[in-house]
Amino acid sequence: MKVAIAGGGPAGISCAVLLKRYGMNVTIYEKDEVGGLIRNAWRVENFPPVGFISGKEFADKLRWYIKEYNIEVVQEEILTIGDFELTGRTGRYQCDVAVVATGTVPKRLVELEGPRTFYEYLHLPQNVQTVGIYGGGDVALDYAIHAKEDGREPTVFVRNNKLKAVSRLVEYAKERGVPIRFGEAIAYVEQNGERVYVYTNNGSYIFDALLIAIGRAPNEPQINASFMKVFKIGDVAHPDFRQSSIAIGDGIKCAMEIVKIAEQLNR
Repeated sequence: MKVAIAGGGPAGISCAVLLKRYGMNVTIYEKDEVGGLIRNAWRVENFPPVGFISGKEFADKLRWYIKEYNIEVVQEEILTIGDFELTGRTGRYQCDVAVVATGTVPKRLVELEGPRTFYEYLHLPQNVQTVGIYGGGDVALDYAIHAKEDGREPTVFVRNNKLKAVSRLVEYAKERGVPIRFGEAIAYVEQNGERVYVYTNNGSYIFDALLIAIGRAPNEPQINASFMKVFKIGDVAHPDFRQSSIAIGDGIKCAMEIVKIAEQLNR
């Protein structure tokens, strides 16, 4: 049985590892870098077995498993899933079972976009020293703390007067003196060279970059399969949770279900 996994984050990799342990034929299709969006995280605290580690360290551990189990990884963005075939930007790939572990994508504010606007912390250029961060949830606070730890100066803009981030992240941000501007919706921005001019209802600011973190949405390929089994796991299946521990549990559970299917077919 050939299993195709779209997405090389915690969910996809954990599923692939367990399938490999059972001797299954599995390939991961990942459009970017193995590890997924966890690489953005300043710290991963929601997976107790590994303690407190950075998103980069977490991704390194996932890559170690890829190498240790000799899992095939194809750099490809899967756009559609049909019966027994995946279609990507550069090719088509046959499979008997498909697993969608493509995670989420950031919600965009096109009107604020420009050459110095970013949605992922990892995409910030190395020369960025000051960064405006728009959003009040976990991702925005995590990015702000990440920036502080990297020696940058972040300022967080929150549209209302309340943070949605978990209390632990709020405490970390306060301990590091991260400025948080409550009730300051960004009205518009101007970008000139390597500077971003941010205008809110309360004033104007100048940064090296603007990082938008106002939420995320499922990143799901088009699924047209009628006869082939397709599983959805991880953040794409639970966009309101987005927890690495859930993603890994999802991947393992999915793999066990696929193993059971294969055993039934081989009887």
